[in-house]
Amino acid sequence: MKNKLKISCLLLATLMLFTLAACGEEGTEGTEQKEPVEMQSPQTIHTNLWDLTYDEQDGWVYEENDFYDEDTYSSISLTIPKEGSEESVVVAGIYVSIEDPGDFRDYLTSYGFDEYEYAVNQAYDFTQVGGIDCLESEGNYWGSPCLRYFSRVEGAGATVFLEIVGEYEDERVDKLLSGLTIHLEDTGNEDGPWYWEGEPFSAEAHSVMVGTYTLDSQWLPITDCIMTKETFNHAAAVTGNQAFLLVNGALKRYDYDGKSLKFAEDVVLNEEFEDISADTTGTIWLSNFMAPLISWKDGAQTASYEGTDHVAMHPSGTWGISWFSDSACEKITLSGGTLKTEPMVFQEVGTVSHLMVDENHIYVCGSAADESGHKVFVYDTKGTLQMTLADSDGSGLGSVTFVAETANGYLALDGNMREVVLWTKDGAYIGKADDGDLFGTSYPWFCGGTKLTDGSILVLMTEERADESAEELIAYKLSGF
Repeated sequence: MKNKLKISCLLLATLMLFTLAACGEEGTEGTEQKEPVEMQSPQTIHTNLWDLTYDEQDGWVYEENDFYDEDTYSSISLTIPKEGSEESVVVAGIYVSIEDPGDFRDYLTSYGFDEYEYAVNQAYDFTQVGGIDCLESEGNYWGSPCLRYFSRVEGAGATVFLEIVGEYEDERVDKLLSGLTIHLEDTGNEDGPWYWEGEPFSAEAHSVMVGTYTLDSQWLPITDCIMTKETFNHAAAVTGNQAFLLVNGALKRYDYDGKSLKFAEDVVLNEEFEDISADTTGTIWLSNFMAPLISWKDGAQTASYEGTDHVAMHPSGTWGISWFSDSACEKITLSGGTLKTEPMVFQEVGTVSHLMVDENHIYVCGSAADESGHKVFVYDTKGTLQMTLADSDGSGLGSVTFVAETANGYLALDGNMREVVLWTKDGAYIGKADDGDLFGTSYPWFCGGTKLTDGSILVLMTEERADESAEELIAYKLSGF
């Protein structure tokens, strides 16, 4: 993660001077090798992991804070400024890091390569850059044309990543790359297992006392395992014995028997969605920013409405709240196939991060307008504030991704703090349970949840496997409150 942040910071700092037209994302493979070119004004940069000789006459420059050289990480971001402008013709980033294979495997899927095809079937060609065989991918970076080379040098435990943003077909780019030599020592490193080789997640039942309540968790196996590269945006809804999971924007249906989730079908939709809820008729509602609000029931889409953002539907299925990030939301009412809107402003909220609706409440999770931190604001269905749920001393929480009324009060999943928090019916703080104690997890993200008919909660989270072979989407049944 440290190295990913450095890569982003280096390029973003340089690209503030840089605006170019975008091109479409398209993966490519090649076998070309960059040949040395005679240089008129050679300059050489030596680092622990690579050397670069470039022609100063070509106009390449870099700032001191665009260059890092450490024992296990060496990087630089060079640019050719556009004459008479604060913009740049091209930006070239070189990053070599001794690290685990996680970033490289993310690059594979991000830039259009299949992990299994790469590792097992060796299905891709390579381009040699700096003496290293690299995968090659054309695409874009924040709307600008981009060429990437990347590789995993397993014996050295190293990841190589080169990113050229802008006019990457300029002959000066090839000339620059021909002067790069990457030198890595083979230490006999062996990378950990790929996702198909790793050990799937599992957990025993756990119980934790919070105040006078004994919270119980039951791990729900999902067959087959759901691997994901997306940590945050997953959601669930349950109707009867069917569970619907939004996974990477796609809808999947599972058979749910209270003990496990068994895959039933992929539901084919025309859009990707982030929000899901089920009403009392068994209808599933799906929404996303810049996508329509749709309803789905009995294997088919039943309605579609334009002009909404993220939507949290009321259990009646007749109205909901359309929201994005500020407190100026809209109440939507569905009648006779039409959608009507009216403003609904939650004045106590500065920025909205999540919003949920149940039979009697609208829950707005977000930063307080008075800058007192992230809290849960509980409104009635007309938008009148009933109470505010906060930490033990009235201060802010981390990042609540789900909240529900229980038989004895309120429960929230705090994704950022990895805690389950309880309050009384009048909003008084009771206590919290840590994820490790309650679920047996190590560092999950609570994506959200859904309340079940027996009053328990299906909790959805992402967790990296112990052997680091994959990040899994996992589920629990939580009760005892």
